[in-house]
Amino acid sequence: MKFSEDKNSGLLIRSWRPGEIDIAGKIWRQSILVHTGKCIAWEIESINELSAGHLPEIIAFAPDILLIGTGIKQQFPDIERYAELLARNIGVEIMDSPAAARTYNVLVSEGRKVMAGIIA
Repeated sequence: MKFSEDKNSGLLIRSWRPGEIDIAGKIWRQSILVHTGKCIAWEIESINELSAGHLPEIIAFAPDILLIGTGIKQQFPDIERYAELLARNIGVEIMDSPAAARTYNVLVSEGRKVMAGIIA
């Protein structure tokens, strides 16, 4: 079976290493928010910093699901830090950053409306 690259998938995460994220060939050395059409800096260095002030860009995109990559280790923030997303029917999955990157790529390739917040 012949495989071909899906050029309509949008931005994909090529790799994640502590302090470095490769999005479609561009290296980011900070946390990012990424969805199929856009990648921006996310002003957060630790999941403990997550607050309502970090949510507007997510709410504006209105993904079906937000994947939060918490760095090298999976860490769960208090639900109050992202409760507004749940109230807006945005699913939230929390995992380590490598798992979030892999899951994001799979969901994008399936055509899902997904966003990832990846801590570098």
